[in-house]
Amino acid sequence: MVAVLCRVTFLTTLLVLFVSQHVNCQIKIVQDEWNKINNIANRKPELEVDRIPSDKEIAQGIKSLLSSVLATEDNKNISTRCHNDTMVFMNDWPDQVYARQMFTSFGDLPEIVREFPFTWNPKSVGSFGRCRAVKPDPGIRSFGGLYCKANIEFLIWGVCFPDSCTEDEVTYLLSQGAGLPARSSICIVDPPYTTGDYIAIVICSVLAALMITGSTYDVIYHRKLKRLEKEQAKTEKQQMMENKTTGKDLKKMKPGYLGQFFISFSVITNGRKLLSAKKGGSGSISALNGIRVISMFWVILGHSQQFAFGKYDNNRYIIQEVIPRFSYITVMAGIFAVDTFFLLSGCLVSYVAMKQLFKTNGRLNWLLFYFHRWWRLTPAFGLMMLIWTTLIRHIGNGPDYNQFENQAQLCRNYWWACLFYFNNLYPWPGVSEMCMGWVWYLQVDMQLFVLSPIFLICLYKSFRLGSSVAAFFTVASIGMVAGVATYFGKPMGFDTVYYNDNQVNPNIDILYGKPWSRLQVYTVGIFLGYVLCKIDGKRIKLNKVVNLLCWVLAIGMGLTLLYGLHPTQGQDGAHPDQWFAVLYTSISRFLYAVSVSWVIFACATGNGGPINTLLSWSGWIPLARLTYCAYLVHPMILLLYYWGLETCVHYTEITGAYIYMANIVISYMVAFIISLAVESPLIGLEKLMFRR
Repeated sequence: MVAVLCRVTFLTTLLVLFVSQHVNCQIKIVQDEWNKINNIANRKPELEVDRIPSDKEIAQGIKSLLSSVLATEDNKNISTRCHNDTMVFMNDWPDQVYARQMFTSFGDLPEIVREFPFTWNPKSVGSFGRCRAVKPDPGIRSFGGLYCKANIEFLIWGVCFPDSCTEDEVTYLLSQGAGLPARSSICIVDPPYTTGDYIAIVICSVLAALMITGSTYDVIYHRKLKRLEKEQAKTEKQQMMENKTTGKDLKKMKPGYLGQFFISFSVITNGRKLLSAKKGGSGSISALNGIRVISMFWVILGHSQQFAFGKYDNNRYIIQEVIPRFSYITVMAGIFAVDTFFLLSGCLVSYVAMKQLFKTNGRLNWLLFYFHRWWRLTPAFGLMMLIWTTLIRHIGNGPDYNQFENQAQLCRNYWWACLFYFNNLYPWPGVSEMCMGWVWYLQVDMQLFVLSPIFLICLYKSFRLGSSVAAFFTVASIGMVAGVATYFGKPMGFDTVYYNDNQVNPNIDILYGKPWSRLQVYTVGIFLGYVLCKIDGKRIKLNKVVNLLCWVLAIGMGLTLLYGLHPTQGQDGAHPDQWFAVLYTSISRFLYAVSVSWVIFACATGNGGPINTLLSWSGWIPLARLTYCAYLVHPMILLLYYWGLETCVHYTEITGAYIYMANIVISYMVAFIISLAVESPLIGLEKLMFRR
């Protein structure tokens, strides 16, 4: 498994680096992130380096403040314990080792102010680990180190104070004692274990116990089966000589209901299925495996860069030198990778359902149709949401781990909307207040899936009727996108300048994570699935000239849609006329879906040539089975890394490639475990429930 992951990851990374020399920065820089970059780039600290107090001046200023507070008995801004512990800390500096350790945990504020015009790096985070390593020493001091991030103007400054102080008290000490313009502080404390944490531990423990029990039962059952086969082989010859019928075919024997339940959780059985690279029958579309995995790698590449925003120490170089490069559009245009999955989703839903409809003369259990989808997606999704809300904040620690609690609160508020797949719409406008923000795709995909029977039934009744309905919804989707983009003055591509002021808050999502924006892609997939179902695996020999022309048009259209965004890239990107921006925004996804559809159609009908050979490689099959769990877990892996960083990352291409490759390998390894624990067992349990 690891060897396959490393091989595929290495080859894919070389491919990406060949197309784009620079991979480590922000891929899908959405509107709010561009605003943050521009705000930082256009500001200048009002602090002057020679006016920033030294460590000695900070200590003297805070001691003077605490003495005056004590003298006047004015304790409304600081508690007695924080007051006393901070006074001990300041008096012990610089003679005591622990006090020097705490002071050297402070960030270098003068250096950040001095270098900001050249780096656009607003952070000096100091040393989180060194501060937290200071523990109470009975008989000497009653406090340990508390790491905080203070907002000095728009700069982030890491500081270390006694853990008896609160965030407001730290801000008070810095502003009134040190004389710095501190506006607020965020302190990192170890979160207590809650009832939700213990529930998550119990659920994970039960799953682990079921996996162990199921694997043990699987081994015992198959050993018993082998023993019975040997005994049967010994008596088979004698039975044949006596003209007696042989016994039961042991290979067709199955364990009882309870046994099948446990085997559904067997790591051995499920692992063998997940890692199998055996291709399906003649009706399978092998190229979909390669498309799915490569698209997932593209999504992970995008998130690897997007989530790193705010973690670089050379932002100016990235913004002015890296992002404007033509080659970098390969990374930024990763926003289209999600449309590939909407296309595949519609295609597979149509392909499988149409086969069933034609086989049963139009009879399909639609209730079971919906249940299967919900059952297939929700358990693994629910487990990841539970871990995201509870246990993940206890895995490691770091200067930005407080953000896990902020994200967890969104899940506590809207978990029910997320599990029933409308959190991208509620609370309106959705997405910005969404539990696990990256799962907006699941929300939209389920909403489009709910609509899919409209197309499936119409296509089954009449090709003309179904095509007309699909065309109507496609045009309606394009029209809605055009109308919304026109009214709100939405810019094209990576341009950040709106054409009007109708959208007061540019961070509000009105198109990206909404079903009406992706419907046009989904309907293309529905139609493609119907066509592939009618072809039923048959080879269609196209004229070489026609085939070549179709490939040139598909590849040319796809590359134009991706690389045509380059003029809008960077700080000084182009600002095209609104009519052109609306035209591109409204039809780009549809045209992209058409270009990818040709790739699928050509590979499925024997016209793919070497591209089909690559996409149909059997090595993609195990990774394709893990795509869903990798999609769920890879942002969590990334954020555990980025939010735990104690220093900013210096951007280089090599560093980016290593982070990207590491995230792919770790994400797929964790996805393998999640699939063994939840996804694969639930597939087996569904078969057991419905006696399939």
